[in-house]
Amino acid sequence: MIIVLTAEHDIDNELQTINSILDAGLELLHIRKYNFSDDDMCQFIYGIDPQYRNRLVMHSHHHLAEKLNLNRLHFNEYDRKSKKQNQYSHTVIRSTSVHSMIDFNQLDNQWSYALFSPMFSSISKPGHGKEHTIKDQLKLRNNQQVQLIGLAGIHSENLGLAYDAGVDGVALLGTIWKSAQPVKSFKNCLIKDHAYCL
Repeated sequence: MIIVLTAEHDIDNELQTINSILDAGLELLHIRKYNFSDDDMCQFIYGIDPQYRNRLVMHSHHHLAEKLNLNRLHFNEYDRKSKKQNQYSHTVIRSTSVHSMIDFNQLDNQWSYALFSPMFSSISKPGHGKEHTIKDQLKLRNNQQVQLIGLAGIHSENLGLAYDAGVDGVALLGTIWKSAQPVKSFKNCLIKDHAYCL
């Protein structure tokens, strides 16, 4: 499984790129636009082909999900620990973020998957993951009811290493939005992903 996270800041031709990578086979797009107003968020969602609404995951503006016909919500570590997810219907598909295997192993089956980082040294956040990654923690996993999605520093050349370490899927950020050819970068990762998931 491949997930792509949007950049928090605006990217040139962002919606065109998003529609292109969804057309190319992206399974889930995480929308991380914390500084958007409600109107900004609505306009952003309306700029994505409506056939892909079921592939969009909101990191913020959760209160707009019903209006926008979205049923996937992501809760960061702080929100999860403050039980924010309990405000929403049980029909919502929930995901979260973790940074330790102890936290991951404690997740129950209300969570579809968790983004676990940093897998490698981050492309989008220089220095993040340079001194410490979570790859060694993966052997301590005892929770199989929640999918574990590796995040940070993943690109087509090391994607296989993430799967070899024990992830169920990967999330891409810098390798897409720091690329001069984001759609090509996505397709290269998709080819490698298919090779590992067959």
